[in-house]
Amino acid sequence: MSGIGDAYPLRRLDVRGLDPPEPMRKALEAIEALGPGGALEVITDREPLLLYREFRRRGYPYVSESGSDGFRTTIRRSARKSEP
Repeated sequence: MSGIGDAYPLRRLDVRGLDPPEPMRKALEAIEALGPGGALEVITDREPLLLYREFRRRGYPYVSESGSDGFRTTIRRSARKSEP
């Protein structure tokens, strides 16, 4: 995948097979744990529509693509130290 994760350290989180709300909870915990400029790739069974809304609300840019193994969504924390 090219884009958001290219210039930043990328961590992967596979939440396929987990029942809601675990994928969302784990993804939000993981993105919050990243340092400034960090990126996270979340792999889900289905399109994470509720996560998209939460990422937009928190101001995290993301890109998502579907594949035969599910959806891969890459989220980046701002390189700035202060975020909402």
